[in-house]
Amino acid sequence: MLALLCLVGAACSATDQNTKVLFEDPRGTVSLQTMPGQSVQATHPITLDPILIAQILKGIEVQDQERGIQKLLTGSSSPTPVFSDDQIRFLAPLLAEGLRTAAPDQRIGYRVYTTHKGSFLESSTTETTAGSLYAYGRQLYVTLSQYRYVPNRMKMSTGTIRPPPPDYSGLRDRTLLFTPSAAQRSDPFDPPTGEKSTDRFLAIDFGLLQQTPAATAADQTTPQMERSSPVHESATGAGPSETPAHSTEALAQEVEALRKELQSVQKQLGNQPAKPDSPKKKTTPAKK
Repeated sequence: MLALLCLVGAACSATDQNTKVLFEDPRGTVSLQTMPGQSVQATHPITLDPILIAQILKGIEVQDQERGIQKLLTGSSSPTPVFSDDQIRFLAPLLAEGLRTAAPDQRIGYRVYTTHKGSFLESSTTETTAGSLYAYGRQLYVTLSQYRYVPNRMKMSTGTIRPPPPDYSGLRDRTLLFTPSAAQRSDPFDPPTGEKSTDRFLAIDFGLLQQTPAATAADQTTPQMERSSPVHESATGAGPSETPAHSTEALAQEVEALRKELQSVQKQLGNQPAKPDSPKKKTTPAKK
């Protein structure tokens, strides 16, 4: 028993050393994590606009993979957004802060919760969506390790003699997509080492999204950021729009309102000692 306790204590200590929590509250957690296996050297630190991060989060979708008779009867299902607008408002500025402060051997982990109130006969449930991301070159590599996972669902009987093994990820028979598809890397790439077989991966060309006219972002109705999360505004922004005047004016008002909120947060953080950004490091992935 004593030996077991020592092993558990050592494992917890190692986990704490490899993870630094940036922000945590009942909505979720954002942290810096040491890359597993040190197989990749990311181009961190990097400054990306929270508006761009919000656009990326809004474009990440999951799609069910129907098989056999089910596919013939129902056809392909429509993709579903991974993150809600509330989750995007929570995550976008925090992920931007993580990318700005991460080292080349770190990734940014995220975890968000959604609680559904129960009824008279049912108890409330909490769904967990989690994963990580890191930047390399002009691409953002996103991992989704859990999607709307609810532990209690595994205890439900399936009515079969041999129920399938429990799905701790919520990603079984699901694929990960990105909209617009032109920004999703289509050629195969090696996922980071040490990941689970159920994890889903995306490589997103954020450089291409930065070049997209502002009207594209307006069509996606990017949600406005929150005041409560730490944000550092970057110089990157949307380009001029070629759309009709009313669409351009609406987008300009939305972006200007967001800029003012970001500036307000910066003023609130002004009393804290600021550290200068580390110089960008251009490295190449080192496979071991």
